[in-house]
Amino acid sequence: MVAVAQTLRHTWRRILPALVTLVFYFGLLVYPLMRMLGLAFPDWRPGTWELLCIMLGPLAGRLSYEFVPSLTTRWLAAIALTWLGVCFVSFNLVVVWELVNGIYPLPRQPSGQALLALTALISVGGFVNAQLIRINHIAITAPQQQSGYRRIAQISDVHVGSRSGRLLKRIVRKTNAAKPDCIMITGDLVDFRDVSQTELQPLQGLEAPTYFVIGNHERYVDLEAICARLQSLGIRVLRNESIDVEGMQLVGIDDAEAKTQVGDELRRIPAMSERFRVLLYHRPDGSQEAADWGAHLMLCGHTHHGQIVPFNYAVRRVFPQIRGLYPVQGMNLYVSPGTGTWGPIMRLGSRSEIGMIELTDGDTSCPTN
Repeated sequence: MVAVAQTLRHTWRRILPALVTLVFYFGLLVYPLMRMLGLAFPDWRPGTWELLCIMLGPLAGRLSYEFVPSLTTRWLAAIALTWLGVCFVSFNLVVVWELVNGIYPLPRQPSGQALLALTALISVGGFVNAQLIRINHIAITAPQQQSGYRRIAQISDVHVGSRSGRLLKRIVRKTNAAKPDCIMITGDLVDFRDVSQTELQPLQGLEAPTYFVIGNHERYVDLEAICARLQSLGIRVLRNESIDVEGMQLVGIDDAEAKTQVGDELRRIPAMSERFRVLLYHRPDGSQEAADWGAHLMLCGHTHHGQIVPFNYAVRRVFPQIRGLYPVQGMNLYVSPGTGTWGPIMRLGSRSEIGMIELTDGDTSCPTN
């Protein structure tokens, strides 16, 4: 009897992840669209091919690049991921409709058509918003004698691969126009494997010294090749190391899942006295350890500020410091909402930015949260 119970538990543990995945997939990507179409067009009866397109099209589009890497399949993957964002919008609208309809029955066909129109309107707005990049100025106090760099541009989470090289060209133009003294790239610059040096070539046009630390997506794909390409384009890649540049101690730490990564790496790196100490780390973890070590400024990204509401509420539970400037025991932590997008090329309730950190001598405040 004990052996049977153990077998059942083992089987359940193997089945549960697949079951959760199926519920998530059909609940998010299939049910909302089928529900809205069924409401809006009561006489519609989907055929086999229509059902296959609705149920398997997004998955096939995303996996196409993994099996046949090419520019065409990369576009298919990007479209599939953006469709995921559209489905997320429709899911939230349908949930609200179901709740309201359960209390006060709504006219089916008009409300179904309204749901489709609202989904399209919100999705187009989110797509347009994802193309807009603002320069966000953040003022931070730093003694004049401690750093020759007074204007620091932060680029984060561009996600070249799911985003095209044209976005990178726009980012380079806007960054150069802001005239920073240096540029910090805090990870997830690339998110697909085999992103060529040609696609990254615009980075060579950056007109200020540029430093880069890896994010989780570089780790997921061809990390060493990405770092080599960036170095050949004149980008200084920092891998768990510290450099002394323009009176600033600049530390770059590799992204890792472990919450102890920042503290573990900083224990090996002595803090330089009489230097303005800046730490680059992809995700907003380890800020207390960085402050204890003696960092004056920590720059992170990763959160995208949730990218699409209401997903930001889930992200905030994992990363309470989700966007903006936070004081941490005398250190300033700045969390970028990202310069590009990941997955769906959409932003709702968030904005893409290039951060412009301006080091000043006086007392300043920056209401960025």
